[in-house]
Amino acid sequence: MISTLGIVFMASGASLGHIHKLPAKNRIRALRKKSTSEAVQQATQGGNPLAAPIPHNRKPYQFPIMSGMLGLSVAAQFSAPVLIPVALIGIGYLSANIFEEAATAIFREKRVQVDILDATVITLCVGFGQIAAAGLMVWVLDIADLLLEKTRDRSERFISDIFGSQPRTAWLLKDGQEIEVAVRDLRKGDIIAVNTGEQIPVDGVVVSGTAMIDQHSLTGEAAPVERHEGDKVYAMTVMVAGRIHLTVEETGEDTLAYKIVTIINDAANFKVELQSTGERIADKMVTPTLGLGLLGYFTAGAGGMLAIINADYGTGIRVAAPIALLAALGRAAQHGVLIKDSQVFEGLKDIDAVLFDKTGTLTYDVPAVAAIVPASSDYAEDQILLYAAAAEQRFSHPIAKAILAEAQRRGLALPEHDESQYHVGLGITVTVNDVQVKVGSARYMEQEKIPLPEGIAQALGSIRARGHSAILIAIDDKMAGLIELQATVREEAKRIIAHLRARGINEIVLISGDHEAPTRELATRLEMDRFFGGVLPHEKADYVKMLQAEGKKVMMVGDGINDSAALSLADIAVSLQGASTIAIDVADVVFMDGNLEKFDYLFEVTDVLHENVRRSFALIAIPNSVCILGGLTGVFGLAASLVLNNGFNLISALNAAWAYHEVKDPATKALPAQAPKKL
Repeated sequence: MISTLGIVFMASGASLGHIHKLPAKNRIRALRKKSTSEAVQQATQGGNPLAAPIPHNRKPYQFPIMSGMLGLSVAAQFSAPVLIPVALIGIGYLSANIFEEAATAIFREKRVQVDILDATVITLCVGFGQIAAAGLMVWVLDIADLLLEKTRDRSERFISDIFGSQPRTAWLLKDGQEIEVAVRDLRKGDIIAVNTGEQIPVDGVVVSGTAMIDQHSLTGEAAPVERHEGDKVYAMTVMVAGRIHLTVEETGEDTLAYKIVTIINDAANFKVELQSTGERIADKMVTPTLGLGLLGYFTAGAGGMLAIINADYGTGIRVAAPIALLAALGRAAQHGVLIKDSQVFEGLKDIDAVLFDKTGTLTYDVPAVAAIVPASSDYAEDQILLYAAAAEQRFSHPIAKAILAEAQRRGLALPEHDESQYHVGLGITVTVNDVQVKVGSARYMEQEKIPLPEGIAQALGSIRARGHSAILIAIDDKMAGLIELQATVREEAKRIIAHLRARGINEIVLISGDHEAPTRELATRLEMDRFFGGVLPHEKADYVKMLQAEGKKVMMVGDGINDSAALSLADIAVSLQGASTIAIDVADVVFMDGNLEKFDYLFEVTDVLHENVRRSFALIAIPNSVCILGGLTGVFGLAASLVLNNGFNLISALNAAWAYHEVKDPATKALPAQAPKKL
């Protein structure tokens, strides 16, 4: 997660040829770990991260020294040879780390890499009296170093802007009073007050009050969400309206926001395949380039040799590919697609089977009321629903939520009831307006010795045959009717399955712990290839293994908790569980708002990343090849090589930065017409 302006600074600095303070493999990593983690850690612990001093690696007064060195080098070359010794001292001082890296590669790592070319070019420039060229090259490399520091500073500010700099204090409830205390002094179990316009400083649970909260920075949701008693809220989110008291659960490094940034940091360690290929080619080209440089000396003189040796293939791709990767990770995270393992970018193109869990993935956790069947004309649908909702109003399980949602949709005002008697796994008994109401399963009614009228028994059989479930309602020990419940299929499910098929995925499988009948019904409705019902959570991993044994690369899509074993075995694991379980989720990709539509965005980000890196590689390989040919034929000298090499490195890095703009905001797209496979 790095700002567009910050990426452009990185591009313009790192691409100039070399960042000599750090080994090539650690440059982007150092930038990342010295910026985002520190900034967010400071923010989550309270206070403005920008107020903390920022450490720098550069030498004191480095910019004036390097600029003076360049001026001395030019003067020594063209007008005042007496200044040559002073210019050489400046060049040696500012290029010491370059030679140190080259020596490390040769003597400690025992390998040839592109760092050696930088040291060789500087040495040969000095040896052939090209003092100005040597000074210019060192100046360019030091400018890259200074711009890298600038990028790091801007990255810190960007993270602060996204997550917000947190207040240093919070209002702690103690003995009925609100006391202002430091955020860092809060402990788990403390209760704090948060008001309209304030940012929430901790992860916690609402204990009283109602609020509208903007949590776009965590989940990518554009609209604020409503939070009530019992709901979870997160640090770095903003209270748009309302007032709440919440119990502190996590602070500082344990908050969700900090863990999300840590995940993104870890994901950015990965090298896309084209980057690794480019680096291998670049390192393998060092020895041939030196050999070609020697040949160029005999065919075109010292200028041709220097032009060839200056043309390296590795520096640009080492910078451009990580920039594009960071852009892809950041852009995806901004839209609620958290990519925890960047190898997803490589593995996605090989997936040929997708295994969907049913509940919580293709269907919502909460079912919907499909029908209300009265036992006789003595009871109306709304009356049955009213009594059932009154009985369930203090419960939060999925069936209760479905019944209450339907009652609300119909505008029913619920009466109060007395203390309920809850029979685990069967049903409940309550008294509503002096009427005894029993709500539960057919087994519960049988246990309570309440007979089922023939019409209800037939309706129950038909409901079960369709794979739906039912809840029965008895009033004063007489059957009143039943409420049919069915799984609510996500609106986007069928379109996303068509999208996957259009992407070339030829096997889409449904797996569920539900009975075979409802599993078959859903698989048929969504035109899936295979289905497996009645599967226990610990057995789901066996079906992942089965598909892999058939030679398939498997993506598992689950809710992140019951599916953890299967997710961990899949080639790519996607979770729709959202923010609440991100810290313990084993998935490679998390759709933070639980929306399957994010599949479109995941594929688009991947396509853009690959195309961008391919384009960057071409922008680097072609001009450097031209430099080598020009040097061999005497058409190009060192000056032309410096311009082409560093110029196109800059262009390739700017191209990488453009990846931020190439990926469009998530939107529904027309898919290629392709007939899905039948069961």
